[in-house]
Amino acid sequence: MATKQRRPADSEVTATTGREAMTVNLPGMSAEFHKPDHYIPTRDDLAGAVNTVRENLPSPQMMAFYGGLGALAALSVIEWPVAAVIGVGTAITQRAGAGAREGKSGSSS
Repeated sequence: MATKQRRPADSEVTATTGREAMTVNLPGMSAEFHKPDHYIPTRDDLAGAVNTVRENLPSPQMMAFYGGLGALAALSVIEWPVAAVIGVGTAITQRAGAGAREGKSGSSS
């Protein structure tokens, strides 16, 4: 013989958390389900993240250089530690050169 179960209210605001929740009462226990607190980024948030990434990417010429360096290491033309040292050294000198150029252009008033 099947018993008819009571359907809980669709949703109610709990006093303890102030969030929308649904309570299910079962024999011997009850469960309370809360609506998750998710932040959905806006279009401006995503555009800001994309612009930040684009600012920190190397130029297309440097990407080709790093790709060629990786290909040489993958084909064992040069050893991978040598390729890593060349790549890191190039990146450091590029950033140092860019910082020196910005310093000169800013102080030549």
